[in-house]
Amino acid sequence: MENAQPKSLATLVKEISLLIEYGAPVDELNRLNEVLGKYGSDAIALNVFHNFYSYLPEGLDDGITKISRIANQHGAFLFSATTLLGSYLYLATRESAALIGPFSNGIQDQDILNFFGWRDDDHFKKEVGESTKLPEHVPVNESLDLCPVCGTSDGESHAFGCPVEVCPWCDGQLTNCECRFLKTGRDKFSRDSHLDEFMALLEKKGRIPFAAGQHRPSFMKGNEG
Repeated sequence: MENAQPKSLATLVKEISLLIEYGAPVDELNRLNEVLGKYGSDAIALNVFHNFYSYLPEGLDDGITKISRIANQHGAFLFSATTLLGSYLYLATRESAALIGPFSNGIQDQDILNFFGWRDDDHFKKEVGESTKLPEHVPVNESLDLCPVCGTSDGESHAFGCPVEVCPWCDGQLTNCECRFLKTGRDKFSRDSHLDEFMALLEKKGRIPFAAGQHRPSFMKGNEG
């Protein structure tokens, strides 16, 4: 049931650091690595850094000096990445990140605008304001309004497989309790259709959404340092 990460956080940070070394101005390396260091535990933010340094939007030596969370819905995040040369909009999840374009160009994709609740680009620009005035993004695992693992918001369902999700049948940890076997009558899940079957039962029962301020359910507190 777990959503496997293609790369560990440590691997991502190592790769990004190497990309910074080859793609950023030499005299800015320390500063840029310090910015990266703030997000070593935030997979969603790290995907933005990895995408940026892999492709460098302007094709010139550049680096991220600040990232800001503009909006998020159901584990998808809209970020502004302020750099030495400009500002860019990125769409990111725990799996990947994609460049939308320069911040100054706004958002022309109506699907993205609709997803985050903006009527059009003018509405987006009016609501968001200038990129330089946006607050710095707080890592997902430190944000009280987000699930520390999957990044879902208050009142939203967790990403399927998130270890923070509570089972609606036994109030235990959904990824570890036996309810998935008891409710489906299976002793293991060997096909995607088995997961789909359990997901349908889970939705019918009613999933327990993330509640802001409750970073760890009681069954996870014993694992905290």
